[in-house]
Amino acid sequence: MATTKPCVACNGADASHFTLWLDTVTDALTLSIPFYRTRPYRFLMSVAESLLGGLGRITFLFGRALGIASLSDDVEKAVSNRSKLLWKEAQRRDIQMQQMMLFGKPTDMFVLRHAGKRHFFQSLPLAPEASALRMDDKVLFKEMMLRERLPVPKNFSARTLKQAREALKEIEVACVKPRTGSNGRHTYPNVKTDEELREAFESVKQISAYASVEEYLEGNVCRATCVDSKLIGFLESAYPTIIGDGTSTISELIFAGNAQKKEGIGDMELSHAVLGFIKRKGYTPDSILPEGTVLPLTYSAGRSLGGSNREHGRTIHPSFIEPIERAAKLTGLHIVGFDLIVPDPMQPADSQHWGFIESNSLPWIDLHATPYYGEPVDLSPAVWDLWLTKVIKA
Repeated sequence: MATTKPCVACNGADASHFTLWLDTVTDALTLSIPFYRTRPYRFLMSVAESLLGGLGRITFLFGRALGIASLSDDVEKAVSNRSKLLWKEAQRRDIQMQQMMLFGKPTDMFVLRHAGKRHFFQSLPLAPEASALRMDDKVLFKEMMLRERLPVPKNFSARTLKQAREALKEIEVACVKPRTGSNGRHTYPNVKTDEELREAFESVKQISAYASVEEYLEGNVCRATCVDSKLIGFLESAYPTIIGDGTSTISELIFAGNAQKKEGIGDMELSHAVLGFIKRKGYTPDSILPEGTVLPLTYSAGRSLGGSNREHGRTIHPSFIEPIERAAKLTGLHIVGFDLIVPDPMQPADSQHWGFIESNSLPWIDLHATPYYGEPVDLSPAVWDLWLTKVIKA
């Protein structure tokens, strides 16, 4: 049987390009309807949510009768560490949580039984609010933050290459990515020339009807996660980085760095993303890096790629906490994660160029529980506290 060749631009998170593209078109059409932002729309969304929940129950009961659906009590079969973290906290609280299995395979759908009631949910126990779609759109999210004078990079939506070129003239150095989506798929940072822009734009258009062309910020990728508009986790992730010695090539420096890496740190690799990134920086694998030159190898950060991370919780500089929590309130989401670019979160916010680059209505809360450095932060108690307040006690 033939297999689909992995997409090197999907950053290890391969998915159907057509499905991703269709999702962006659907999202764009929905967001373009003026009715979308009104109270009647939100009411209809809540009604639809209830109907779909009922349909899910009926579907599950029908599937179980046919022998194709079942429930599992095995927490180790959770399909993600996020679900496993929530499940274990549910067990500590005597909340019965079971995973839905389809054809014997685990899904990310769960059933809760608490106080004589049964609840179905996917990934997180609190259903996404009507604002989730708008906040997951990188352009609309930044527009909202900008109106409230919160720091974001300059940002433009581009449906055509001509529009992307106009945006690049305004920005000069850009990061080109899909307007919606995650996992760094088809993302091109440090774009400066028309040739680089064309390559990035054509790649983005494979999975998105619209590109987000935004100012490229220098700094570490930080993930701030808020529950009920309170900042709880702040994970700073560093890029895989090499330092030139004036005699070694980039390939040799990567090899030497991998030989000396600490336990639990992944290998630095000359992947498609790395090759493209260092090319846009003006280098090739055979380039000799000048002595003392610090070169991040890619825009993707974290220890699995040869970088590292550190959990700060709320110990970051206090000047960051207020804008992050204000941004969380503005999104209208019970649980929200932000990606930020920050040179140094321990220094005053107004002393550096930083900004929010995107929000996530379904954040990976488990990342804060397993940092390489720093004290782990478990967000699952706060999630369940909020669920008990919003769902059970409502």
